[in-house]
Parts: sequence; structure tokens; C-alpha cells
Amino acid sequence: MKDTRKQQVIEMYRQIDELDLLFTKYFTELNEFELSYQQEQMLLLFKRKDTWTTTEIATKMNISKSAVSQVLKVLEQREFVKKEKNPDNLRESFIRLGPIGMEYSKQIDVIEERLAEEMFSVLEDDEMTMINRSLALMIKKFK
Repeated sequence: MKDTRKQQVIEMYRQIDELDLLFTKYFTELNEFELSYQQEQMLLLFKRKDTWTTTEIATKMNISKSAVSQVLKVLEQREFVKKEKNPDNLRESFIRLGPIGMEYSKQIDVIEERLAEEMFSVLEDDEMTMINRSLALMIKKFK
């Protein structure tokens, strides 16, 4: 990789990191839920899909099924998630958001809406399209 291209990639990574830090201020109201980073990441999966299995979560988060089970146990006790047995395979459970998890998810929706409003004021449509395309390519590369 050429040095200038490498420097551009490093600068892009630093800017993404800086943007992530700046976005943190929008999410401070979620602190009331008192979640660990891993719990937050697990709950964010439900923004992508309504129902998960322990195996799917472990694969997606790149952690052991045992670690997933431990986190889910706490989230289930606090009513962030609920488990339902898979009628076709009683050894497997489907995990969905519980009542507190739904509340958490709704608060994220409100925050994301606020962020979107702020982005409209800064970026033109073609710029947003290019950024989304670039991020999708990077995500595809790292999967």
C-alpha cells in the first residue's frame, strides 16, 4: 500500500473514531439503563433483527455461547429480553426484546432521529449516499 493511501486510511479511521466519540453525547440519556458495553452491543443486535438465538448472537459478536448466556441471563432478569423455546427444537430458544428492552430500543430510535436531523443540516444527499456506500464497502470487507 502506498504511504499516502495508507495515511488516508489511518486518517479515515481516526475520523470515524472521533465521530463515534462525538456521538456519545447523544446517547448519555441511555446511562439510566445501567448497561455494560457488552449488554448494549447485544441489545443493538435487535435493531437489525427481531429474533435471535444464542448461537447467532455468539457468532455475530464473536464471543462464546457461554458468554452470551451469561449476559442474556442478566438481561432476562432485568426484562430487557425474553426467551421462548423453539417449538421445532426444544433445546434452542428464541430471544426477543422484553418490555424494558422495547423501551430502550424506542429511546435509541429517538436519539437516531435527532442525529439524522443534525446530519441533514450538514450533508447534501450525494454526500450521504457516498458515505453510506463507502461504509457499506468497508463493512463488507471486514465481515
